[in-house]
Amino acid sequence: MFRCTPGADELAKGMNDVFKMDDVIRDNAEAYMPLFVSAPAPLNRHRFKQLCVVQKSSEGSNSASQEEDTLYSWEVFLLNVEG
Repeated sequence: MFRCTPGADELAKGMNDVFKMDDVIRDNAEAYMPLFVSAPAPLNRHRFKQLCVVQKSSEGSNSASQEEDTLYSWEVFLLNVEG
């Protein structure tokens, strides 16, 4: 368990860097529980995307490019989760 802590902490920090996603997951733990805990019905990509609302920065801003990269990575993650 203790060997996982630094990696989990780094993941949480990275998720918070752009979208504060770790905070969102912690604040809505029950809604996100199917992602982290076995449930009778699998959480697919479409249902997972319904849990999130993306609010992007203005087009052309410094953050917009970074957000686009993050959203692309997010889509890849969801595709991999779905299998």
